[in-house]
Amino acid sequence: MHLFYSPFHSFVHKVLVTAHEAGLWDQITFVPTYPFKNRKGEDQGDKYSIAEINPLNKVPTLATETGQVIFGSQSIVEYLDNRSVSGRHLYPAAGEKRWDALTRLALADMMFETTVQMVMEGWHPQDQQRIGLFKWIWPKIMRGLDRLEKSCARGFDGFDIGQAAMLHAISYMDFRIRFYSAKDPLYPEFDCFGGRPNLKTWFDQACQRPSVLNHHNKDFAGDDSAEFCQKNVQEVLQLQKQHGTI
Repeated sequence: MHLFYSPFHSFVHKVLVTAHEAGLWDQITFVPTYPFKNRKGEDQGDKYSIAEINPLNKVPTLATETGQVIFGSQSIVEYLDNRSVSGRHLYPAAGEKRWDALTRLALADMMFETTVQMVMEGWHPQDQQRIGLFKWIWPKIMRGLDRLEKSCARGFDGFDIGQAAMLHAISYMDFRIRFYSAKDPLYPEFDCFGGRPNLKTWFDQACQRPSVLNHHNKDFAGDDSAEFCQKNVQEVLQLQKQHGTI
């Protein structure tokens, strides 16, 4: 399998967590793809484009051994979990626990996506930023974190896909504060754990899982060149020709 993804490991990637939990890590070729700028901060234009296999040109994108392309992180994690060879599954069986996990998955993913919106808005000069966007998003983030605090206070029966998504979203919020030079106009030093002790305790414990330690805060050590990216795009296209998949 080929996984095209953002190689910034300063936040927890739920797709990488799922791949590790499912015992599929060694079956995947990890292909770094920079949608905006590379590790050195250089503009890349279309050098890392994966539009030939994903019309949205977005990561993460997974290509199977037959060249079938699956994009959207929620689709990818379900696919990987379905193929688990470890004996572990992050998706609970049908019932209340499953719907709770899927609801937390959706909540965390939307919190992540709206945080990304604010990061991108912060790239503009301060006098060009839409303050209304921040005022619209922040109450959603606050309510979402309060909801997750209550979930953590109740506790969890094992580790599920909702928690993998929670790690992804919350660690990105911290990544945003630590690594982006632009400061948020409303909450420049925001602490998502402030007043949320159960969320903090859960997060610290969950970050000790092998599936998190495997990549979190570890620099990508492989080939992250545009040439490597395009080589793998072409390999996927060749697989599609061989197997008649699109």
